[in-house]
Amino acid sequence: MSRLTANAEVELPASRRVAYIIAATPVLGCVLLAALAVVQGDVFDAIVREDSVLQWGEVSAYGAAAAASALVAHRTRGFVRFAYGLLAVAALGAIGEELSWGQRIFHLTTPEPVAAANSQRELNLHNLASVESTTRLVLLAAATYGATVPLLRRPGAFVPPRALVPAFAVVAVYFGIRLALLSQPTHAQAKFSEWPEFCFAAAVALTARSTLKLGEFSRAHGSRTRPRIRASP
Repeated sequence: MSRLTANAEVELPASRRVAYIIAATPVLGCVLLAALAVVQGDVFDAIVREDSVLQWGEVSAYGAAAAASALVAHRTRGFVRFAYGLLAVAALGAIGEELSWGQRIFHLTTPEPVAAANSQRELNLHNLASVESTTRLVLLAAATYGATVPLLRRPGAFVPPRALVPAFAVVAVYFGIRLALLSQPTHAQAKFSEWPEFCFAAAVALTARSTLKLGEFSRAHGSRTRPRIRASP
């Protein structure tokens, strides 16, 4: 664990204790949620159901990711600016998808052609039968990157802090197993995805925050102009 939290003060401007908590929470959450699925099914269902704590936590995390990414894009230039601007747009899109574009908030009815093709009969794209596998592959690829690259390179604009490796690893392991072994998952196996999805959103938000802090550090100790944040120091 020490390697995962090395240089924590630089990576996630926080105490070493906070870095340990960030690293441990994804794994402990998996253990707790799996235990609830076995011994307290009603509590498990209450946590993972639509419009409950994990989904709103994920929406909040993507909101934070969008805000931090937009600030990074505003304060940098070149490819970093472009990439983080794109990330901000993607995070806003993820919020829309998680909320089914306001369907349950505004009590909208799903058009029958969409409902027939959607595994949850909702007004979104990621639950369409033709899109679900692609969505999982994208999450698996992004999480694998986030879980491995920080162990090989120092933090930078495109290298998440090492304390986030467990969060990305949880996502990669879950979706790897889901794609390889669980073509027809049980209810608990399918709904367990809410935790890895929350971990992914939180890790993206903290990565964007780390990049923003690196930019603030550069401005405080260097030029007053928009800093050049390198891909990896």
